[in-house]
Parts: sequence; structure tokens; C-alpha cells
Amino acid sequence: MEDNFFKKVKNILNPPNADAEFGKLKYLGWLNNEDVISEFISDLYKASVNSREKNNLDILNDTLEIWEAKATQLWQGPHTKSTVQDEIPWAVLTKPINESKIALVTTGGFYTDEQKAFETDGPEKLGDWSYRSIDLSIPTSTLNVSHIHYDTSGPKQDVNCVFPLDTFKELENDKIIGSIANTNYSFMGYIQKPDLLSETTAKEVAEKLKNDNIDAVVLTST
Repeated sequence: MEDNFFKKVKNILNPPNADAEFGKLKYLGWLNNEDVISEFISDLYKASVNSREKNNLDILNDTLEIWEAKATQLWQGPHTKSTVQDEIPWAVLTKPINESKIALVTTGGFYTDEQKAFETDGPEKLGDWSYRSIDLSIPTSTLNVSHIHYDTSGPKQDVNCVFPLDTFKELENDKIIGSIANTNYSFMGYIQKPDLLSETTAKEVAEKLKNDNIDAVVLTST
């Protein structure tokens, strides 16, 4: 009976709409650790009681945020392999911003109707290190987002809050930047194998940016 209880709790923590706020709590459902889940339920109960007694919903919200951070660390820590950089590469901007060609690269998980959606968890829950090329002519209102590891309610209403293509068009029109690239790029930021990212797809995008004579890149993370 106890096993069935924890199985039900883990299913509750991994709902279909896990891209909603506090969606990272689903990592608790992926952990095979009943002690951690018991501690979470205990803290959640205490926070619910305190929140009701003090008529303060922030108490419950704060507890959920703390546990979302814990769940992320507990899951991602053992599953992430990262390449150690001996030194940080640095490129100096060689011209003024108002003369520079700027590209956007995001981890927001955007793709067009003609493109394949990202695998939000990927094989063995290791994520997806592929990317999507986004042509500047495509209306931002038609872009889709595939990501269940951050709250996507904002970009679903307005892509520009994560991937500010329209904003940079305005900056170009106002002559604050030289121009925005005709092709910009989206990754999906849940990548538990960053070594594969740095060794394969990141290199591909970097080469494309170089071939497009990009002067600077604005990275928008999620």
C-alpha cells in the first residue's frame, strides 16, 4: 500500500502540463527516493497550514520555490556532464553597436510550424541539444514553444519576452544597432549532456554565425 502511495505522488508530480509554474517539481517524481518525497510532503503540509493561518499565500509559494530549486539540484547534479574550460574565450567587439550586425540565440525552445518540436526531456531524460534556425521573415506570433522546464506562459503570449526578435527589428529601425541577422537560432535549454552541445550543435551554430558575418550575439537564457 505504501508503494502505491508513493507511486501516485510521483505521478502527481509529473503532470502533462509540467511547463506550468513550479513545473520543475516534476524532478521529484523522477527521483526514486521516498525519503525526499516524504520530506517534500511534510514541508508542503506545514507551509499550507501556516499560509492559511496567516492568510499569506507567499509562505506556500516560497516553499514551492525552495523545493523546485532542491528538486533541480537533486536531479540535474548526478545527470549532468560538463566540459571543464581551462580559460574563458573572449571576443572583442571591433565596431560600434550602431554599425554591428546582431544575432539572437535563445534557449527558449522555439520552432516554426514546419520544424520538429524539441524533445523536452529527450532520451533517458537527458534533454535535447539540437537547435532550430528561425528566419527573420517569420512572424513571431506564429512561433511555437516546446519546453517543460520553465514557465512558458509568458512567451506563449509574447515570444519577445524570451526571444526579442521584434524588439531588435525596432532597434535596427531606430539605428541603435546596425542590423539584426536574417537567421537567428533557438535551442531548448534542458540539456543534461552539455559536452554534446559544445562538441556538436553549438559548434555548428557558431560556424553559421561566423559565415553570416555576425559581429555580436545576444544570448537569452531561460
